[in-house]
Amino acid sequence: MRWKLLLTSFNMHFRMLMRQKIVLLLLLGIPALFIFIVQLTASEREILFEVGIAETKTMIKATEANVSLIFVSMATIGFLSSFVSLSLVLQYKEVNRRLVLCGYYPAELMLSALAVMFFIIVLLVLCIGLSIQFFFQPLHFWTMLLGMLFNGLIYGGYGMLVGCMIKGSLEGTLTVILLANIDAGWLQNPLFFSEARNKFIIQLLPAYHPTQLSVGAAFTNVPLQTSIFTGLAYMLFFFGAAIIISYYSMRIKQVNKIKKSK
Repeated sequence: MRWKLLLTSFNMHFRMLMRQKIVLLLLLGIPALFIFIVQLTASEREILFEVGIAETKTMIKATEANVSLIFVSMATIGFLSSFVSLSLVLQYKEVNRRLVLCGYYPAELMLSALAVMFFIIVLLVLCIGLSIQFFFQPLHFWTMLLGMLFNGLIYGGYGMLVGCMIKGSLEGTLTVILLANIDAGWLQNPLFFSEARNKFIIQLLPAYHPTQLSVGAAFTNVPLQTSIFTGLAYMLFFFGAAIIISYYSMRIKQVNKIKKSK
């Protein structure tokens, strides 16, 4: 691993991504807008909702505004993480192939892209998590942040996987938005989950365990180890599949270059 080239690749990926004004607008504007709208519209009445990861059926009472704030934050993180990761992969797919031909190792390019994505997601999660503290104090703040981080990384890996498999930006964007909206933006709503039929379908979706982890940490003291391990498994699956496909694609180019030189 050549650290100087790795740092150069990281710097290149980060600068080119930040030059897109739409990315900065999404990362800064959407979370602030969604949190502002929740505070304007959500009521202060107390509601009952079910914590799905508890060993026995557990109903929790909390303020509707606070529950909505956690749910909207999770949906926002899932959508933005998948969109930014997709943009990162699609924008630099051809660039990375040319860099391989110029002597870069595929592992160096993949590691730098992962580092950029991880940095942006961590920054996004910290900003949203700290903003939540202005409105209420979660019972377990850092565990709640862990759930948000898992959600961001899972959907970041999903966005990278879609970018590796789909060539067109329109098709890729629709694919990530579809799952992010249905899963993190709808079915994982604690109020919807409490009254839902066939809950096992919701429990199979990627955002279930991160959402339950954040909601459980914010409002309860129930054990959360299962959600941590399952969220980690989803994250490793998406990243593993994306890395394998991306490495194989760039490796082909490198092999072709060696054959032509002979």
